[in-house]
Amino acid sequence: MNYALAIASAILLALIHPGADLTFLAPFALAPLLFACAREPRWKRRFLAGWAAGVVYWWAVCYWIQFVLEVHGGMGRFGSWGTFALFSLAKGLHMAVFATLVGWLMSRWWALPAVAALWAGLERTHGPLGFAWLELGNAGVDMAIPLRVAPVVNIYGLSFVFAMTAAAV
Repeated sequence: MNYALAIASAILLALIHPGADLTFLAPFALAPLLFACAREPRWKRRFLAGWAAGVVYWWAVCYWIQFVLEVHGGMGRFGSWGTFALFSLAKGLHMAVFATLVGWLMSRWWALPAVAALWAGLERTHGPLGFAWLELGNAGVDMAIPLRVAPVVNIYGLSFVFAMTAAAV
């Protein structure tokens, strides 16, 4: 059940980005993963659930990379799929670390800001490692109130608010 919840979060996170553009899901997208991590006492299983969610998420939002590697990178079909799979496995580690740590945080009285800070902090690492445009806070660009707050709190502040909302759920 925890793996299904983690995958549900990955799907919800993917649905907020261009293509589906279901940005109203942003404040709730992390809730299934947070619930799964709060239920799971073993950190290794939280890690695996988070990693599975991360792999599914990155596979869903960066599916185009395989085509670019095959056609424009000259890697061929198998090389491009293999490289894309390794990419998804590597990028999924962000969510694995998040899930591992968040399971411990969810039982604390200060979980709401801590979970949100952890999410925003891990999102911040995407920039130097590429793909900074796939942040949770990007969904706020189509929402009236978050759009007005964005110049003050930036994209990571919006991610913080959305993650805190998911933790509250």
